[in-house]
Amino acid sequence: MIAQAQSALAQRLELPAGAPTEPKDLAIPRGAEPFDPYEALHGSRSSSAQCLTVPNGFWIEFDGKGDCIRAYAHGLSSADHPVVLVYFSGDVLLKTRTAVRFVAPTYERRSPDGLQRDMARWSQEAGRPAIFLARPGMFGSSGDHNARREFREVMLMDRALDAIKHRYRVSRFVLAGQSGGGQIAAALLNRRHDISAVALSSALVSVREVTRYWDRRRTVQSTNIPALHDPIDHVGRIATHPKPQVIVLSDREDRIVPYESQLAYVRRLQATGFEPLHVLMTAPDKTRHALARHGRRAAAMMARGDSIATIRAELEKQPSQADP
Repeated sequence: MIAQAQSALAQRLELPAGAPTEPKDLAIPRGAEPFDPYEALHGSRSSSAQCLTVPNGFWIEFDGKGDCIRAYAHGLSSADHPVVLVYFSGDVLLKTRTAVRFVAPTYERRSPDGLQRDMARWSQEAGRPAIFLARPGMFGSSGDHNARREFREVMLMDRALDAIKHRYRVSRFVLAGQSGGGQIAAALLNRRHDISAVALSSALVSVREVTRYWDRRRTVQSTNIPALHDPIDHVGRIATHPKPQVIVLSDREDRIVPYESQLAYVRRLQATGFEPLHVLMTAPDKTRHALARHGRRAAAMMARGDSIATIRAELEKQPSQADP
């Protein structure tokens, strides 16, 4: 019986290429309860009624379908908020060379309490309220993480910011996005006029280029590339009065999101008339990809009003590489 149970669990937490998902009703972990990797792999469903019971949950609808988007915040009050920090995390759903999907083993070690502590530290560093906004299908938000990169995910996050702005009377946002969360932050930068600054770390800002990069290394190719929403295509829509600050943090040896794709985005911004700060760093993990902590630090400094020169000097205290 134990062997059968272990076998069933292993099957449940892996999905072969093309295998259908089996979403379940959204769980609502609280405190130190871990997030369920099954939901990150298969997706979850919710309702507007259930979302009322989710701590800091927002029922968001787009294209005839709704999802409950969960936020983890520190520093919000009943007063007006001139500036609020918002963080979009990277993907937790990964793929093997044969496109078998599985959830990063670190995911089930995360909890609402842990995210709240992260936001408390970030808020204290910046002197501003800070929010972890959970993307669809992960960290307590309903939806399908398999459908990441598509326009619906961007619009759910866009409308969630609208809801936060209305509920907490926010004037401006400072965004930080790591990896796949960087795609969301960059896409929102293209759309909104209330974003004063964005920090993009190891960011997936040229989606098709990176998708093709990985397709060349897998035996099973992506089938839905036209449906992917690519921030690099829409930088001409970024607000210019005033221009937002943009910081891009990259590692030349990034093995997840190739450096060249991030550099292409920086050059596209420059060609459009922006002056992004591009800082090359050495990520501490074996994939040379984990720059989230530095991205949040850069966002905190922008939210405080620190100068670009001060921010560059602070970031370059870390082991880094010379900018070309």
